[in-house]
Formats: sequence, structure tokens, C-alpha cells
Amino acid sequence: MTKQHTISSIEEYIEIVCKQHSQMYDENYSYYPTAPVLLFRGQSNKNYSLLPSICRGRKYSNEFSLSNEERNLIELAKYRLPDIFHNSLSPIELLALLQHHGIPTRLLDVTENALVGLYFACNQSNDTDGEVIVFPSDDDDIAPYPFLNAIADTYRLINDNCHDLRFFFEGVRNQPYFREYKGWEYIFADFSEWYESWISTDPDRIYFVHAPIRSTRQQMQQGRYILFPNRIITTKSKKEYKAFDMIIDEIPKDHPGIALRIIIPKEIKQQLLIDLAVLGIREDTLFCDNVDVVCKGITEKFTRKYQ
Repeated sequence: MTKQHTISSIEEYIEIVCKQHSQMYDENYSYYPTAPVLLFRGQSNKNYSLLPSICRGRKYSNEFSLSNEERNLIELAKYRLPDIFHNSLSPIELLALLQHHGIPTRLLDVTENALVGLYFACNQSNDTDGEVIVFPSDDDDIAPYPFLNAIADTYRLINDNCHDLRFFFEGVRNQPYFREYKGWEYIFADFSEWYESWISTDPDRIYFVHAPIRSTRQQMQQGRYILFPNRIITTKSKKEYKAFDMIIDEIPKDHPGIALRIIIPKEIKQQLLIDLAVLGIREDTLFCDNVDVVCKGITEKFTRKYQ
């Protein structure tokens, strides 16, 4: 069961995070040369689900039509801004760039910086408790990159309410991100079975991905992403086969891949933001490529002189 702590100060928060890191290092030292990396997801409302933005704000928050929504969002962005969202980007790079510019995707933002995670748990919803969710991630155990790109490319390679994985593979195997890994096609000859096994038979797996840093904001926020695959179902017809469902499942808060939930009481959010500012974690530093945000920070600093 996921451990949960409620903090009363930034000092307590830092102590809990450091203790978790030390504990994980001790547990993994005999297997890995370095401790697993901790990743952080700050949410201003502790009741928010762990779902990517493409799934939010719906009657059924985890159900959506890939063919009618995700594809249309992405293709419209590519059509309107072809110099930014161009076809030479890998699927993961494309989703990360779309996410960066506010277009809903199947990615969920996380950060390598514990203080950045705390900032995002405090910067909104002052009348509600926030939380920081802590994930362990071992950088030495990275899933095969072509198959992560295949998940990110799902919107483009399926177009029915559900889609046979065997046909999906026919589309994937011809993509540049797959062809460059010579020999994989022969190792995993029956890709549909391997892909289904890789995704659905390991319920404890969370797919963390990197994307190229293309802005100062990404660098300052030390961002990473969680990539969400579609649920896979068995379709019953004359012959059973594995297929994509049009559902992306949320990550439950008691998922074994979550190490900690750190609850941020609403009463201390403002004090924590003051403490974080002393440590250099402010809106104008985290969004330093946004001219309006930086100018707002300058104005607030000037105004405080006369208060």
C-alpha cells in the first residue's frame, strides 16, 4: 500500500523525500550502481486523478474516441503550425512538444525536482489540500524505445472503435523509429502477442519517457512524462483476437509503482510558496521563457518595496 504523509513545513517535506531516497538506495544498492531516480507529480487538489490531459473534463473521464479527438487535435496543430509540429519529429517528441504548448495529449507531466513538484502542488486551489506523488524510476531499466514510440503513435495508426493489434503492427513495422532498430522484427516475430504482453501483463509498470529539451522552461522544470497506453481487450467474434479499446486507464493512487503520497494542507500552501521563492522556485523562474510571467514577477518585486 502506498505510504502517505501530511506535512506541516518545507523542512518536513525535504526530510521525507530524502529519507525515501536513502531507503531506496539501501534496498537497491546490491543490484544497481546508483539509486533509482525519484520523480514527482505535484497536484493542487489531492482528489485529482492521475490521468493525462486528453482524458480530463469528460462525463466519463477516461474514455475518448482516438479517431475523432486525439487525431484531430494533433493533425490540426500540424496543419496550423507545420514549422513547429513537423513530420520529422518522433511520436514522443511530437507529443511532448504539443504538451508543452498546452494541447491535450496522452502524456502526464512529472519532474525530477522535488521542489518543483511541491510548487505545482501549492500554486493553485488555495481552498483545497494538494499533494505530491512520488514515483521511483530506474534509469537503467528503460523500456525499448521503438515500442514507446509505437504507443505515442497509436492515434495515427488506428482508426476504428477498437483495432486488431496485428494490423497495428503492420503499421508500426514500417515506421522510421522501428526500422532503425534492425533485428528487432526477427526477435519479436509475433509483435501483436509481444506488444499485448508487454503492456497488459505487467500491471505494475508505469511508462516514463524523456523528450528532447527544446525550451528553457523544460530545462528549469526538469520535466519528464508518463506515457499512457490504451487498454487492450479480447474481442469475441468468430475468432478471438487482441485489440485496442478506446479507453486509457488512470493510475490508481495505491498503485505499487507509487512510493509516496505527500499531502499538502491548504493552510500552509502560501507559506510554502514563500519558502520555495527563497530557494529560487518561483513562477518567473519556472516559466522563464514566458515574457508576461517574467514581467509580472518584476512588477511584483517592485511593488513589494513600497508595501
